[in-house]
Amino acid sequence: MRKAIRSPILALALVIALTGSAVATASSGFHPTIVSRATLSTSVHYNTGAVKFQTKGPVDFVTATLTIDPSGSSGWHHHPGVVLVSVTSGSIVEYDSSCVGTVHTAGTPSAAFTESGNEPGLVRNESTTTPETAYVTYLVPAGTTALRIDDANPGCPQN
Repeated sequence: MRKAIRSPILALALVIALTGSAVATASSGFHPTIVSRATLSTSVHYNTGAVKFQTKGPVDFVTATLTIDPSGSSGWHHHPGVVLVSVTSGSIVEYDSSCVGTVHTAGTPSAAFTESGNEPGLVRNESTTTPETAYVTYLVPAGTTALRIDDANPGCPQN
């Protein structure tokens, strides 16, 4: 009798565990290349002028270059830490989980933006002819290997 109960419960647990990856949206034409990774092993707290920066333990700084092909997309995702983005050429649109897009264009004050938290977001190059490039710095707990966590589309028309 116990085996009969355990099997359906195990099956249900596996379905629930695998559902997240089955409905996650994949990236397309999205090419990050890690150029450096270093660990800040001590906690820091700075409050200098308009900048406040604090860590609560060891963190990794991971710097990457990013190219997004024309019509390319990051897919819906979130990050295990904080991400600092600087668009260096072209324009990208950053969508939040409410389907609201913000345009970030190289050479303008909107070229820099951040990502953080558990809410899914998506970054797209909406140009059909021009690739977009950016520098990206991830600030994540030391030893983190997955710099992004794939999410399901929250119901937005963007993919």
